[in-house]
Order: sequence, then structure tokens, then C-alpha cells
Amino acid sequence: MDYHAIMSLIAKGRTYSEITASVGCSYRDVAAAKRAMTAAGITEQRLASLSAADLQDLFPDQRKAVSGQYADPHFVQVIEQMKHNRFFTLQQGWVNYLAGTSSGKKYSYSQYCERFNQFAETTDVVATLQHEPGKAMFVDWAGPTLPLIDPATGETRKAYFFVASLPYSGLVFCQAFDTMKRDSWNQAHVNALAFIGGVPQLIVPDNARTATHRPRGKDSEVVVTAAYRQLAEHYQCAIVPARKKRPRDKAHVERMVQAVETRIIGYLASQSWTCLEELNEAVHERLVDLNDRLRRVNGSTRRELFEAEEAALLAPLPDDPFESVEDKQLKVGRNYHVTSDYQHYSVPYEIGWEDLVGADYREHSQCV
Repeated sequence: MDYHAIMSLIAKGRTYSEITASVGCSYRDVAAAKRAMTAAGITEQRLASLSAADLQDLFPDQRKAVSGQYADPHFVQVIEQMKHNRFFTLQQGWVNYLAGTSSGKKYSYSQYCERFNQFAETTDVVATLQHEPGKAMFVDWAGPTLPLIDPATGETRKAYFFVASLPYSGLVFCQAFDTMKRDSWNQAHVNALAFIGGVPQLIVPDNARTATHRPRGKDSEVVVTAAYRQLAEHYQCAIVPARKKRPRDKAHVERMVQAVETRIIGYLASQSWTCLEELNEAVHERLVDLNDRLRRVNGSTRRELFEAEEAALLAPLPDDPFESVEDKQLKVGRNYHVTSDYQHYSVPYEIGWEDLVGADYREHSQCV
């Protein structure tokens, strides 16, 4: 509580309502400050010379006196244990705390956990993800786009950038597409897996519409789309979407997207592009620089770490790449044609019209 601000407003003759609205305190806090000013004879002139120590003497924190009776749980050491040992739990930390030789009372397990959560919030401590080689591939669309200009018509369309990365080695894949629809999303995955030369155990996408959906409007459950699930089954891997409103779940790919934006898109934004093929050739050249030439703090490149420790742990690619297939049931019309995607396919006239009209196209597919 900012008692100095409360006393300043009291000295200026402000009302209780004005002080509580301005400082965000309670009437009880204002009354306590007024009593302290009266007891110590504090005027507006003397208030300006009060130090933090003086305010501490006037308004002592009773919680510190209570907590001083308990042994220090040493949460900094607990966090270091968690960083270096992913199997270390908070309960183990509490057991070690009880077994310690420190004098004073010991917190119960619930108090220990509550104080650890308070410590984690005040020091901005987050869980450290221990990435394993060959375990996961993170995927997402980059935010920025580049214009593609048709030289004949002058029409401009957008190029969207797909980003995939392996969190252990940091190997990055990027490719430009003219849409962010399902076919582009799936083809981007096929190309990314071919780029790394293997299949990880998990693919972690953001909650893009081409990746996930909710069966019911207010249902919190996230379901992988059918086409995306077929891709996972083809490559024998699992898809684990990042949780909604949990940016730390996909912090790695966000950093890789930022690297793509600065080292690939930023370099190419000053040039004019007329087709995806030309743009993706330039993207590939920038990827070589990012993966094979740029050395990080430890002196290694992304490619070197990938080849040394991660490539051998990836599952092999299937013999054939995944292809999106859409299954349709069509009806034969009165004009002896079946229509699919604005294409008309005729049916031999020898077959009687009454046998075909309204019939299931699958039953007469050999006639097409």
C-alpha cells in the first residue's frame, strides 16, 4: 500500500471517497494513515522528507514477522533443480525442505506450494521445456506476407509463409504459398518432412482453422480436422495442437517465426516478385544461410547439431508422400453426365437412361 500517497492526499484535505478512488485503497487504510499522522505529528512539510525506512516504522508489515518464524524454503535452489532435472517435483522439494537442518517452523505441503506459486509469479518463473531430439516439429504461419505481382495484368496477390522447426536442433524450414487453405497447409507439411528427411514423433501446430476445429460452438475440446488426421496417419506421427491462449506452449516456433521474418522475409521484402517459384528459390537460399552458415553462441550451426544428434532419431519417411484425396458420391444427370469441380464427364449412351438417372455414381464408375 502506498501510504505516502494516502498521507499526501489527507494533508491536502481530500475526502475518504476521493482518496480511495485515487489510490485504490480501502477506508480502513485511509483511517490508519490518518491515525499515524496524528500520532507522529506529521504535517505536509514534514511528509516530503519521510524516507522509506520512516514509512516502514510507521506501517510495519506484520506478515514479515510471522514468516520470519518459518525456515527458509530456498525456492531459488528448487527452481535450479527443476531446470536441470525434469523429473524433479515440487513434492520432492518439500520433502527435502522438511529433512533440512534449518531451525524454525516448517511449512505444510499446501503452504509450501502456495508460497512457491507466489514466488514464481513475482520472479516471472516459467516451466522449462526440455526438448528431446527427434521428438517434435512445431509448425505455424508467419504473420507478414509479400506481394506477388502479375507482370501481364498488374494484379497483386499475397504470398504466405509456412514455418516448421525442430526445437532441439533449431533446424528451420520455410516455404511460400499463395493461400493458407487446407491443401497448402498439408502440402507444406509434406515438403517440411521431406526437407528434414524424416518424421518426428509429434507435430505441434497452432490452432489454425485448417488444423483444428471445435465440434460444438462452446465446447472447449479441440479436434484435429479429418484431412490433417489422415496426414498424421500416413506419416505415423501424432498431432498435439498448442493450447489456446498459452503462448509459451509454442514459444519455440514463435522465435523461429521471428527469425524467418528478420532473416528471410526482411531480406526479400525490398524486391519485386512475380511468381511463387522464383520467390521460393530465394527463400531456399536464405534458409541455407540460416541453417548452415549462421553460427550460434555455442559455435555450432543448426544443420551441424541436427546431423550430429537428431537426424538418426527421426522415423523414416514412407515410400510415397501424402496426397490429399477428397471422396465424393456423384449422381448421373439427365444429360448423361456426372459433374465434379465444374468438370463434366459423359456416360456411354448404350446404357439405358432409366438405369442411370439418379443412380449412385459409385455403382457405375466403370462406365465413366
